[in-house]
Order: sequence, then structure tokens, then C-alpha cells
Amino acid sequence: MKLLLIIVLSAAALYAGAWFVASRGLNHGLQTGIAAAEARGWQIDTASLTTGGFPSRFDVHATDLTVASADGSIVWQAPWLETAALSYRPNKVIAVLPPQQTLQVGRQLMTLKAEGLRASFSVAASRLLDFDRLTAEAQSLSLASDTGWSVAGGATVLGLRPHGPAANTYEGYLKIADLRPGLSLPSAPAAPAQVTADATVTLDRPLDRMALLPERPAITALALDTMTVDWGGLTLSASGDLAVDPAGVPTGTITVVATGWRDRIGLLAEAGLVPAGLLQTLTSMAGMMAGADGALTLPLTLANGNMALGPVPLGPAPRIALP
Repeated sequence: MKLLLIIVLSAAALYAGAWFVASRGLNHGLQTGIAAAEARGWQIDTASLTTGGFPSRFDVHATDLTVASADGSIVWQAPWLETAALSYRPNKVIAVLPPQQTLQVGRQLMTLKAEGLRASFSVAASRLLDFDRLTAEAQSLSLASDTGWSVAGGATVLGLRPHGPAANTYEGYLKIADLRPGLSLPSAPAAPAQVTADATVTLDRPLDRMALLPERPAITALALDTMTVDWGGLTLSASGDLAVDPAGVPTGTITVVATGWRDRIGLLAEAGLVPAGLLQTLTSMAGMMAGADGALTLPLTLANGNMALGPVPLGPAPRIALP
């Protein structure tokens, strides 16, 4: 019995020693990673950065966190961030995020509020830590911009994983329940929208520990496998393929199918997408183009930096790039 006790105590001491050695290695790795990012122009500031979780986990807690890209175009701020990983599986991390964060993109400042926002992230147990899987979810969220627009939603799920065997290709999934725009749109349905989307994105290089240094990977192609918006009798579905040039300019066609559109076509003018004076003409044209079942099928064409929905020009096409 005495020998057994000695063996158990020795094993516990060895495990504790191994945990503390690994914890020191984690601290060193965090500091080395921050230093490497800052050497390439990134700014990463925290009021405190601590590790814990003995004996079964490796926990990291950061407070007053600010992360800014090298060109200053993206700045993310959060009052705190917590991550946890099991000591026997450190390549799978669970992150818990605060109920309020801010994200500045260019000159636009956005405030994100969320309940139950958390994410799980895993990488391969390899030298380059190749991306394996990301799942993020929230019970509710809202996003408000200092330019005046806002949007709020209920339960939200976002997923991303490699899409083999193609190289540098990843498939994503998004589901947002009870989505409500924060705009005054008289023609908008009273009920919130339900949104689902599946897409495949191809990058110019893999997602691994070198992906963000010295710059973010570029998107070279985007395939919208399916996207559906069900909004109080108005149903929109879309699918198509886009090629993206090095400047983030997309080229291609997305096919949009709308049902229940007649009662909601005024949304285009109310949202400022088309002049109000063209609405009647547009309604007549859409009626002639609709199928026997009333469904309206239109190409969303992106070319030469602009986009158009059927015959209606919508202005400059959005740039497509990783945040």
C-alpha cells in the first residue's frame, strides 16, 4: 500500500510538473506570437494576459484587448476574452467572448452586442497548425454602425471547415434566425427574416499559423452554393460562382429567384437601391419576366467593378476579402 501511494504521488508530481512546464511554454508562445505580429506592423495591446486552468485545462484570460491590422484598416476591441483548451488536446480551443465589442473597418465603427457568444476552433497537430474547423454561435446578436444602419438577429450559427480534396478551399455555413434590419422600410414584412447560406471559398494560400503574417490570404473564388432568405412571404434564393481578382473585385453571375415579390418590390426604393420614379416601370418589367408560377428569376451580374440586378444597375460591386 505504501508503494502504491508513492507511485500515485510521484505520478501526480510528474503531471503537475508537466502542466507547469507546458503552461510556461504556452505563455512563451503567446508572447512570441504577439511579438512576431507586431514586428510585421500589427498592434496587439492588452491590460493583462494570464494563463491558468490547472490541472486539466489551459485557460487564457485577456483584458482590455485591442487588435489592429498592419494597415490600420481594421481595429477590434473587447473588454475581455477567455479561451480554454484541454491539457491533453491543446489544439482544440473554446473561446468565450464578451457581450459587447467594437469593430472599426476603414472609417466605419460598428458595435457588436451578443448573448452567449462563443466559438470552438481546432487546428491540426502539425508544425504549421493547419486550420481544421471553426464553429461560432450566439443566442442573439445585433450590429450597429456609426453611419446609421443596424441589424439584429436571434440564434446564430457560423461554421467553416476545409473542403477537400481541393487545395486552399473551405466551405462555410451560416444560419440566422429572426433577422430584423434597423431601417425604416414601410414595405417590410412585420415578421423577422430567416436566413441560411452555404458557400465555398478558395484562397491563394492555406489557412495556417502563417496565414495572417505579413498579410491576410486573398480570396480568389467564391461559390454561393445556396442562400435563402424567408421574410414574411417574400422568399429569395440565390446561387452562383464568382472569380475574385487580387484587388478583391468580383466577376461572375449570381442567379436570384424571388417569390412573393409583388407586395415587397417597394423595398428596393425604400432602401435606396433604385429611384422611386422607376418603381412602377420596374414592377411592369418584372411582371413580364416572371414565370407562370409568379417566381421572378434575375441574374445578379458583377462585371468591371459594378453590379446589376437584371436590367437595373445597382452601383459599385463590393470588394471581397478576408476581414
